[in-house]
Amino acid sequence: MILVDSSVWVDFFSSSPGRAGGELRRMIADGEPFALTGVVVAEILQGLTRDSGRIEHFLAQWDMLEPSGFATYREAAAIYRAARARGISLATIDTLIAAIALEHSASVFTLDQDFSRIARITRLALYRF
Repeated sequence: MILVDSSVWVDFFSSSPGRAGGELRRMIADGEPFALTGVVVAEILQGLTRDSGRIEHFLAQWDMLEPSGFATYREAAAIYRAARARGISLATIDTLIAAIALEHSASVFTLDQDFSRIARITRLALYRF
């Protein structure tokens, strides 16, 4: 399974999408399985200035990967601490998305470099295109 991060969705919805947005369009056209998580949905929707109802309906089509409970948040905190011990600063939201992906054995499709840093210190897989 591929968990698509908000950075890719921002590119996808852009008036002039880049390579990541183009790859997501291809994935959708080819019916490739991918998923979102609630935090990603919130990040996408909070940035909207237009067409929010249409985009909400569009995003609701895909599977959702969600935290299973306390263990997911504990893993996110462990990722954050492991990074900090190596002098790496990460966003809390990114550590949570990574923990959710790890829990569901999903790779992350992202443009955010925090995930490359997380992948170096965990078993997180990144979707390469």
